[in-house]
Amino acid sequence: MHTRRTFLKETAAACSVGASAPLFWRRAAGAAEARRDATILVVVELTGGNDGLNTVVPHGDDVYVKSRPTLAVKPDKTLKLDDRVGLNDALKPLHAFWERGDLAVVQQVGYPEPNRSHFESMAIWQGGAPGQPLPTGWLGRAADLRPELKARHVGPPGAPLGVRGVHVVPQSIADPADFHLAPGAMLDASSITEGGPALDAVRARFQGARELLAKLDDLPPASTTAGDDDLPFQGRMETIRRMILADASTRVYYTSLEGFDTHSAQQYTHRRLLQSLGKGIAALLDGLKEHRLDERVAVLVFSEFGRRLKENGNAGTDHGAPGPVLLVGPGVKGGLIGPPPDLSRLDETGDPLFAVDFRDVYSGVLRDWLDVDPTAVVGRRESVPTLFG
Repeated sequence: MHTRRTFLKETAAACSVGASAPLFWRRAAGAAEARRDATILVVVELTGGNDGLNTVVPHGDDVYVKSRPTLAVKPDKTLKLDDRVGLNDALKPLHAFWERGDLAVVQQVGYPEPNRSHFESMAIWQGGAPGQPLPTGWLGRAADLRPELKARHVGPPGAPLGVRGVHVVPQSIADPADFHLAPGAMLDASSITEGGPALDAVRARFQGARELLAKLDDLPPASTTAGDDDLPFQGRMETIRRMILADASTRVYYTSLEGFDTHSAQQYTHRRLLQSLGKGIAALLDGLKEHRLDERVAVLVFSEFGRRLKENGNAGTDHGAPGPVLLVGPGVKGGLIGPPPDLSRLDETGDPLFAVDFRDVYSGVLRDWLDVDPTAVVGRRESVPTLFG
């Protein structure tokens, strides 16, 4: 008869990895299962409050130019999407996706009574609900409903709220090397001959972990021409690419690009960040295309808020409200969604009004890309856009 204590002892014996067992078990065994030919979502958080007006530029609006005498993006630095808005040309790699119909730009995304605190607004976006902060994130709740999504954070230790659920514990990795065993350790459950269904599941996970390690080791070394400033984000996107190539069962990846709190000296800082964003997304999708895996992947880009219309006295911009959300990938229904910013109608703090609720965007992603009932995650929505197809 197998008691809980017996089960724990036999599981520990099966690991045979000494002190490295807990960390490795959480990362490798939890990540490895049979390949799933299903859609994959990569979420990129632009941390700090991205200046949406200098990302999707209202080049045809005189109010924009007059409000930003030093920061307005010049027409020759704008890649036009229509006669009113265009991409900052620092995002040139993403414009190639636009021309193929693989980039959707959702304009003026926000929520009622916007919060301009980094911490509180990010909690709203990650939690998926304005008002009272939630203990779980929108992707975590989706994974609670569909555990096979296996939401995973790629970045420093500590999974963000967005991927935390009640029943699903997300993992954080920085590099595929995190899956390697410590020198001298081994991963073997073959010595266990009995134990029932619970230990059968452990054996299956061990086998999957061994296969994932082998596939990661067989991948060619990563190569990148990114500059030093691009390496952290490029490295995270490369980690996601390698995990997908290795057939990891994860279907939701969450990562971030930091540095968007541009209160001063914004012009060159923001441009550099957008260049990193564009190159990182293009490297991910183009690197998967040669293996015909890019069709499974959609990249969602968001920030906790936009920036104020008028530039401040420090050649920067202050916390604002709505901003654009980008969706990139072959499965995306490309085009402009939602109206461009109406800079003649501002709220009491000087920000444009939001036009698309971020929960509507989440609903479209959940329903049409991840095959999850959005009502159980973000509530019932009446204006869900068609983002894929």
